[in-house]
Amino acid sequence: MNPDFDHVIVLADESADWKIAGLRQLERLVLALDELATSISSQRKIDIFIFWRPDIVAQKRWRPQNPRLSRCAFVDALTVGGRERVFNTRLLVKRHGVDQFVHDSVPLENDATIGDESAVWQKLWQRFQNACVDADPRKSESWRYIGDESDVVRAEGWLLRDSGKSRDGFVSRYLNRPISRTVSRFLVKTSITPNLWTVLITAFPVIGFLFLIRGSYLGFVIGAALFNAHSILDGCDGEIARAKYLDSEKGPGIDAIGDLVSLLLFSVGLGFGLFRSAHQNAVGHWIFLSEGVLASVFIALRLGPDHVLDLLRRGPAAVVFTKDDERLRRSGGRLFGDRLTSWGFELTKRDVAFLLFLIVIALGLARWILHLLFVYALATWILSWRGRTGRKTMV
Repeated sequence: MNPDFDHVIVLADESADWKIAGLRQLERLVLALDELATSISSQRKIDIFIFWRPDIVAQKRWRPQNPRLSRCAFVDALTVGGRERVFNTRLLVKRHGVDQFVHDSVPLENDATIGDESAVWQKLWQRFQNACVDADPRKSESWRYIGDESDVVRAEGWLLRDSGKSRDGFVSRYLNRPISRTVSRFLVKTSITPNLWTVLITAFPVIGFLFLIRGSYLGFVIGAALFNAHSILDGCDGEIARAKYLDSEKGPGIDAIGDLVSLLLFSVGLGFGLFRSAHQNAVGHWIFLSEGVLASVFIALRLGPDHVLDLLRRGPAAVVFTKDDERLRRSGGRLFGDRLTSWGFELTKRDVAFLLFLIVIALGLARWILHLLFVYALATWILSWRGRTGRKTMV
């Protein structure tokens, strides 16, 4: 990455107004440049000159006003200093994709033979377009060059295609993500923010809880299906955030709280539902209810008092699950080995677990899900506690 990358010329034509995943192309490109400037330095700013095609009237020219732009300064004059980079508004980049594309961008040269403004714009546009074609964007997963407006729909699908997380389990990769991306393609065209979506879909586990506590077979199946639907749709918030540059410090924390609430409601709801359905057996009553309540207690205790205090102090910005996962991996690795621990993580990820819950409950084996959930909660609490105390001992 060239440390002198601080002057940019953005060539704009009608493609500046093409909307892809909820953002106009000019705004998306400038946001990508802003992200690049932030990655170079916390204080770095890029001067941007938006060079509109000369025949586009002034009333149709505009500058992005996105409040998230903090590292871009718009300038009114075209200057030639040898360090300028040229882009155009037909370039579509994924998040953090500009730095991978920079070596293909066209430096502006002080060429006195270019001619008037129209000739300057046309020559720079052609040079940039040729550079993109020569670079063969099909070999890159970070950017595409959109030659025609008819390619916008396909480009939007490409933009959202690889929007998963490294923490996704295999169910998310092959089942949940294709569904959530389809929903996200609609959501990005609306004003729904990622955090609002996270809050809205909490209705699924809440309603699922109400079905679980009914204690009937149908209630268990519908309840488990709603929890699984929440697991699928929970991927949309991150997809919206990455597609529309709406990442926030609170986002991961709100998402983590939603995951925790969902698991707690499932544990208590399943325990109470089995408690109600086992009325003919007084002992069974209390075993099921106790397992559901204790499972939720162990899951909550697993976070530890330090992380609970952090959550209370910082609110949703405190992402506690990542630290908890690190403790579990460290403690589990010492007892069972890294490979077995890694497999355990894959099989107990939320996307895998809730699909498994739905299948087993549909087979009429809801009580076995509760038993497994109780054992899982107890075991992970013990491992987390060992990891926490082990770290303090080493310190």
